[in-house]
Amino acid sequence: MKKILVLVFLITSMGYSQILAPVKWSTTVKKVSNIEYDLIINATIKPKYHLYSLKVPEGGPLPTVFIFEENENYELVGNMTEDKGHTTFDPVFELNVKYFETSAVFKQRIKLKTKKALKVIGEIEFMTCNDTSCVTGYDDFEIAIQ
Repeated sequence: MKKILVLVFLITSMGYSQILAPVKWSTTVKKVSNIEYDLIINATIKPKYHLYSLKVPEGGPLPTVFIFEENENYELVGNMTEDKGHTTFDPVFELNVKYFETSAVFKQRIKLKTKKALKVIGEIEFMTCNDTSCVTGYDDFEIAIQ
């Protein structure tokens, strides 16, 4: 029964996702070598909201997901990494869940297959919650590599 209530809670709060924008995203690039770069995606989170981790337990909130558009000019190296964050018991989901407050930094290393300038294009799917509601969100990103 509790899982059904959580599902209803999430569905009804999704309608507010177009109005509320509890997370603002920005990007930077760090050159690691002649052919490798770290793509850095920063989340600025409004007070009282939590942004959830890349990995959450089954039955928990929706994780933060980064989807990179395929491009023959680069390849992803390893998996996306994230800040340490906080792990605590979430009474809504009745699970220990990792989340971020105020800000979060996600990094993805790429390896270039060309010397030409290119753009890394992708999207972010995420969920944020406060004490009264949850908001699912979606954002696009485009990162230029010179």
